Amino acid sequence: MFFLLFSPLFAETVQKYDEKSFDALFKAVSKHYSREELRKIVERSLESDELTEKNLAFIYSPLSIKKQAADHTSYIDKLINGETVKEGVAFFEKYKPLFCKIYDETKVEPGDIIGILNWESRLGLVTGEQKIIKIFAAQYFFGEARNNDLIKSGEYEKEGAMSIEAGKKRAERLKKNAFSNFKALLIQAKEKNFDPLDIKGSWAGAIGFPQFMPASMKFAKDGNGDGKIDLFVMEDAIASVANYLKLHGYSEKGSVAAFKAYNNDKIYAEGVKKYSDSVKNAGVAPASCSKAAPDAEHKAAN
Repeated sequence: MFFLLFSPLFAETVQKYDEKSFDALFKAVSKHYSREELRKIVERSLESDELTEKNLAFIYSPLSIKKQAADHTSYIDKLINGETVKEGVAFFEKYKPLFCKIYDETKVEPGDIIGILNWESRLGLVTGEQKIIKIFAAQYFFGEARNNDLIKSGEYEKEGAMSIEAGKKRAERLKKNAFSNFKALLIQAKEKNFDPLDIKGSWAGAIGFPQFMPASMKFAKDGNGDGKIDLFVMEDAIASVANYLKLHGYSEKGSVAAFKAYNNDKIYAEGVKKYSDSVKNAGVAPASCSKAAPDAEHKAAN
């Protein structure tokens, strides 16, 4: 089985995906897919496009880590200002009964949940247009080859680039993570009856308002009591962020440690904390829950 990938690194080169890698993926999802069905999905997933290639080029760049850090730094002024703080306060008031209910259950403060949602998706406004399965498929089947071509082309010799050794270890880690997310997405597609090719998210493959990776869906929660979990439903997003933080040391290690578990980037954690502190100072606090309606069921969005 051969595929033409539309990357400059693979231009006019037919690439055969590794059967051992395919077999490992099939073994992980064989309770849900036949070999033929999985192979068709893999074929569709490896049909590249301009957006996927752009995002893969960013991911595998030897400068990617520094670029991501620079991006997070640039987000601070955009995401933490008078207007966004007002939006955060309004968001709290809209979902106040739910925030109060969740605080009683988890002790995760509303401001910290809002801080995550603001940074991840601008409170649900930006969720991404990347077909995430294409990112996972490319990373899993061709990521290490892509990285090797970057080494040969001299990209690691550019100023500020990470070392070749670090790049190789990172490519291995990306493949491992891609396998976990690819597998999780495929299984969820069967269990919830959706086409995995239809799911869009960030350049890294994160989904919904809280930008969960598929492998992190085990931490997702039903926030509106309809018996379903949909991270494009805000109540579910709020409950899921709270649950993730709770289960990643929020009470034991503090909010910043939990933020780093969400995204292990120092600037990210500092930015979320700064915004959270800003909305808390503006009145977003558990103490105001005494003013919420007695019925803790969230009805504001109805």
